[in-house]
Amino acid sequence: MKSKNLAFLLLLSLFGARNTVAANKNEPLKNYSMTYELSMPQPNTHYFEVKIALDLSEKNKSADFVDFKMAAWTPGSYLIREYAKNVEGFEANSSKKNLKYQKTSKNTWRVFLGDSKKVEVKYRVYANELSVRNAHLDASHGYANGAAVFMFVPELMNEKSILEVVPHKSFSKVSVALPEISKNIFEVQDFDTLVDSPIEIGNQDIIEFESMGVKHTIANYSLQPLNYDKKQVAADYKKVVEAAATVIGGPHPCKNYLFIIHHLPGIGGGLEHLNSTTCQTSPEAYENRDKYIGFLGLIAHEYFHLWNVKRLRPVALGPFDYESENYTNMLWVSEGFTSYYQHDILRRAGLIDENKMLSQVAYGINAIESTYGNKVQSVAEASWDAWIKYYRPNENSNNSTVSYYTKGGVIANVLNMLIIGETHAEKSLDDVLRLLYKDNYLAKNVGFTDAEFKKACETVSGKDLTKFFENCIYGTQTIDYAKFFENVDIDATFTQTQKDKPWLGLTMRNNTVTRIERESGAYTNGIYVNDEIVRVDQKAFSTLDDALRNKKVGENIMIEVLRSGNIFEYEIPLIENPNKGIRLVHKKTPEEQAKKNYKKWLHL
Repeated sequence: MKSKNLAFLLLLSLFGARNTVAANKNEPLKNYSMTYELSMPQPNTHYFEVKIALDLSEKNKSADFVDFKMAAWTPGSYLIREYAKNVEGFEANSSKKNLKYQKTSKNTWRVFLGDSKKVEVKYRVYANELSVRNAHLDASHGYANGAAVFMFVPELMNEKSILEVVPHKSFSKVSVALPEISKNIFEVQDFDTLVDSPIEIGNQDIIEFESMGVKHTIANYSLQPLNYDKKQVAADYKKVVEAAATVIGGPHPCKNYLFIIHHLPGIGGGLEHLNSTTCQTSPEAYENRDKYIGFLGLIAHEYFHLWNVKRLRPVALGPFDYESENYTNMLWVSEGFTSYYQHDILRRAGLIDENKMLSQVAYGINAIESTYGNKVQSVAEASWDAWIKYYRPNENSNNSTVSYYTKGGVIANVLNMLIIGETHAEKSLDDVLRLLYKDNYLAKNVGFTDAEFKKACETVSGKDLTKFFENCIYGTQTIDYAKFFENVDIDATFTQTQKDKPWLGLTMRNNTVTRIERESGAYTNGIYVNDEIVRVDQKAFSTLDDALRNKKVGENIMIEVLRSGNIFEYEIPLIENPNKGIRLVHKKTPEEQAKKNYKKWLHL
């Protein structure tokens, strides 16, 4: 471990002294340098310890105070998570004395400087949530998501800093996508980069490969041995990353890339970062082909985010306000398009065949068209309301909301087919993303607006898309799937999936109602969520399927429920299950243009 004086010397040698002046005695300090130290002396307690050292120039000493803040959320996961709740033991010191501080908001610690030139802040972070958006520390490893662990000074968010990681003596490796200037000491470009650089500390299994001139590292954490062939895993990752790079094209934007993969039962998901990702899966992810392809789909999704979201982004998604919500209508592009491309990338990589791709496309359509909320909430509104709805579902969410992931993926495919059809397979949705990437990210490093995204789609397709956007993106009109699939020589028809099967429209767990579908017999005739069904047709029952086994559409069923200690009885009419499924069939039209469109769509 380096002493704080050595850390200051290192910082000064890298960046030099800064000459700044506070405007007056009532303003906070501006433009000074800082170092971070992350340690974990007792991993079993789940506490990270953080030190932040500030080096003040001679002219900065006139400032009264400096504010240290904790982020309230992390980019890519659109929910206020209040990371400050995990902070304990805050203290501030100078070389001469302890410094006074005051909490001025839920996530702000104001340190009063006096005549101090060097300030060191210390605090502990309780880290016992193994999720991609938080932090976790125990005797087996440490995982630090930047927003959940490191405080920031608002005036210094664009300044360079130093991060020193001090692993526990039982941990031998530190994995992070930051430039290392000496062992476990890293240069940080700015606070956004610190947030975007998750850290895995422990004894993780490392796999490395090079692709497109970029070093890729896989850091695998697991409590049990993983049953995989390292060479095969590296080869398959390489297929995925190279296929993903063909969407945008051009030079790879990263100097290196890190995959942090957590393997534990019952976890899943991923979170994108500028030069890395954290993904979670089960230790059995490699045991059969279906599970493995599903896992590679997650890898494709998060890797593609290094372009779509981290660089090509809606205007609201960077620079970030880490203390409050950052609203956008465009998560259906940021997340939904990425959901579509994760399967498209597997197809490009040859990891799934055309039939599997067709089934994935059909699955997404069926998922949204069987969700009543698709008639209630537009995909643009779903994006805007992610902060209050997507991450806070309740028993009525299926009736009132739609997933911007799933519907965004469906719209991505529809726009892709539209562009292929309108341009006779000369262009595709790739060209829309390339245009925006070139004009917004590469040229100006700014996000795109809603209008700019629509204009890019129209420029590439050569078609006015005003009505489509109004009706199907900002509205809830059902998409004319057959028309769009015709562009790629696919016959798309909906069929009744459970024709003549009686339907109550409720879901149960242990005889307790957990969800009720809107416009079902249960919904319109008085059944509540949390009702316990005790008898059906005046008889005890084991499962709802058994109770409906000999029933027909048009008949009634008597249901007795226990609610708040009272018995209620309801007569429920049985209607036909309204859910339909889309069937996609390649028509194999002999015309050359039809063949060309189909091949363009499925990368044949």
